[in-house]
Amino acid sequence: MLGIIGGTGIYSLGKFTECEVNTPYGFVRTYFGKIERIECVFIPRHGKNHEYPPHKINYRANIWALGQIGVRGVIATYAVGVISKFKPSDLIVAEDFIGFNTPITFYNDFKNGIKHIDFSEPYSKGMQFKLLSAAKNAEISLKTDGIIATTHGPRFETRAEINALKKMGANLVSMSNGYEAILFHELEIPIAGLCIATNYACGVMKKQLSHIEVVNIVAKKENDVNKIIAEFAKLC
Repeated sequence: MLGIIGGTGIYSLGKFTECEVNTPYGFVRTYFGKIERIECVFIPRHGKNHEYPPHKINYRANIWALGQIGVRGVIATYAVGVISKFKPSDLIVAEDFIGFNTPITFYNDFKNGIKHIDFSEPYSKGMQFKLLSAAKNAEISLKTDGIIATTHGPRFETRAEINALKKMGANLVSMSNGYEAILFHELEIPIAGLCIATNYACGVMKKQLSHIEVVNIVAKKENDVNKIIAEFAKLC
């Protein structure tokens, strides 16, 4: 089964049936259906009506639910700000992330043994290859080498923060990516990250940031993203 986690505006993947999944971390609203005859389960990370800000998302429940259901791979979409290298409206494959400020884990104690997980491959190379192949099949341009820094939100970052993240090597910024990447990796569920560049980060351009700009770009790219996901499903 293919798992899909969508963010801002990614809700039109097809006809899905709503179902609640009970996990040790709480209930999760999931949506079961088929894409290209492939069984899929979709979780809108911000809730059906975007009611959960990034710092209030129950990440552990969401990711645990997918593992509990039996998902064998996940494609996750992210609305991201551009620090460098890319431009708004670009679609980008997540290659790596900076998550120093994302203290989340399934290992809150070491009663069952010490756990320090290797993160030399935070995103599955096999899933990345499928994602690039899916974009090629859909005839949609998909860029590579996205390095995403994760901040807490819900506010946008400051100029100083973006400048620091750039010096650390990030070229994109998100409010949710690092949390999910960590938890998927701990459960050994391979993940591919599909990023939608929605805006230039603070200080990159001389203008104030607006959530409306983010929503508008996501709406503009939603059809392309869904085409890629449909092609991706065929390869799983």
